[in-house]
Amino acid sequence: MQGKKPGGSSGGGRSGELQGDEAQRNKKKKKKVSCFSNIKIFLVSECALMLAQGTVGAYLVSVLTTLERRFNLQSADVGVIASSFEIGNLALILFVSYFGARGHRPRLIGCGGIVMALGALLSALPEFLTHQYKYEAGEIRWGAEGRDVCAANGSGSDEGPDPDLICRNRTATNMMYLLLIGAQVLLGIGATPVQPLGVSYIDDHVRRKDSSLYIGILFTMLVFGPACGFILGSFCTKIYVDAVFIDTMIPKVTKHLLSNPVFTCIILAACMEIAVVAGFAAFLGKYLEQQFNLTTSSANQLLGMTAIPCACLGIFLGGLLVKKLSLSALGAIRMAMLVNLVSTACYVSFLFLGCDTGPVAGVTVPYGNNTAPGSALDPYSPCNNNCECQTDSFTPVCGADGITYLSACFAGCNSTNLTGCACLTTVPAENATVVPGKCPSPGCQEAFLTFLCVMCICSLIGAMAQTPSVIILIRTVSPELKSYALGVLFLLLRLLGFIPPPLIFGAGIDSTCLFWSTFCGEQGACVLYDNVVYRYLYVSIAIALKSFAFILYTTTWQCLRKNYKRYIKNHEGGLSTSEFFASTLTLDNLGRDPVPANQTHRTKFIYNLEDHEWCENMESVL
Repeated sequence: MQGKKPGGSSGGGRSGELQGDEAQRNKKKKKKVSCFSNIKIFLVSECALMLAQGTVGAYLVSVLTTLERRFNLQSADVGVIASSFEIGNLALILFVSYFGARGHRPRLIGCGGIVMALGALLSALPEFLTHQYKYEAGEIRWGAEGRDVCAANGSGSDEGPDPDLICRNRTATNMMYLLLIGAQVLLGIGATPVQPLGVSYIDDHVRRKDSSLYIGILFTMLVFGPACGFILGSFCTKIYVDAVFIDTMIPKVTKHLLSNPVFTCIILAACMEIAVVAGFAAFLGKYLEQQFNLTTSSANQLLGMTAIPCACLGIFLGGLLVKKLSLSALGAIRMAMLVNLVSTACYVSFLFLGCDTGPVAGVTVPYGNNTAPGSALDPYSPCNNNCECQTDSFTPVCGADGITYLSACFAGCNSTNLTGCACLTTVPAENATVVPGKCPSPGCQEAFLTFLCVMCICSLIGAMAQTPSVIILIRTVSPELKSYALGVLFLLLRLLGFIPPPLIFGAGIDSTCLFWSTFCGEQGACVLYDNVVYRYLYVSIAIALKSFAFILYTTTWQCLRKNYKRYIKNHEGGLSTSEFFASTLTLDNLGRDPVPANQTHRTKFIYNLEDHEWCENMESVL
């Protein structure tokens, strides 16, 4: 027996050593936990990705008018490019948002960021694949000294332009247009998992009372991105440069969500609000150029420095107010209704803030006499018939008679110093001069300053409704369907809120055109608009969308006021029945109490039934 004691003692020592080694390994495993597992690090990364997404999207909007001139496009064509980003989301948004919740959401978001980067690189290819962006002899009608002046009396070139030289790049231009559309579609595909999975992931990993603040910060960065994009566009425009594996439960779940009137109305209201942003903001730079005679660079700079930062601040304040005031879903919808009313009033005021087109020779008034009734309107007149003026470019000049001419050539100026203009018949010959640019309209500068101030207020207040709307949305669905519900939201936002509005606004803008350029015998870009009709149509579409959003907000408020508990089930205080009887176990549920298998199967069976009220009663019994 004594001989066995040393062996037993030795075995106990080895056992203790093994336990000590195991304890050390466990400590090392704990030390190897990455610092990136912190939810705040995820928030910073998600904000950076949204910032990049917003910057790329806004930069495209900021150069829309440049694309029109670069590739000789119409506003409707540019609207197609602006809408192509959303098309990429349609095929994958529901698939990613539904199945992405079951996988590793941060990794999916990272993969989406890589695809977005590829799309951004692809969108830059037209600059390197197309011909150099410079004026060539024969491409645009320039005089010998470099100005667009009358070709009479030997001041112009002896031979006309070569039509083959003008039109030789037509096919390549069309290919670049298609390439831009493809790049935008790829950007939309990459952005698919960013918002729905990011918002749901944050809401699942922070305290419920802090969720609104985190989401507010997230969407603030989403809107702050366009500010960077517009500022970048302002700087750049100054430089002269050249579905197979689909679960058969995606339709039933969608039907269940859309059968909830609160869910449906709040999504449609969000679509109408986004439609205003997508359509109105897409052509806002062009609107400032036409209404207030600003340059493209100045318009982009003002948008990037005023309206966009105000919208960022509004989204942040919206999330902060929901947290500080501890607003319930009913209070949040009241807040959304209030800010919608105020922002709509701001849009109504835009109807009265603008400038007239002013007299334009041959377009709005006849040559020589802007008051003669019944006179024919034609940019070609006996005073410039021999000047061989072309309409493939628009370089307006203001005459000493207070009338705008399409170019110095159409004013009959045969000198490079823009004097001796034969079409200025109402002024003495020695004063028949023009200066570059349109003639200023009286009171236009004051109207512009007022417009800018009201736009800042409108952006600030209107953006405050975004976070409350998202909070209401995610509180009307069960937690396991949160990511999918957000996917439905972003799908409808792209289908209804982003794709149609640029097309509608673009077509409406084209309908107000007074004079079209011609290129290779075909109609090109519009060079002159009826500013009054442009303003009324452009603003009225936005007012109609905002009014429809208010009706939807009101419907949501009525549903919540009459039966609050039916639509907001135990989401404010305490666990919901679906949280108590968890139906799935994912990485997000690790650390929670395990659920017996029989309860899991019973609850999953109940949620697959069609009568949801009866399901809730049965669930309470279980």
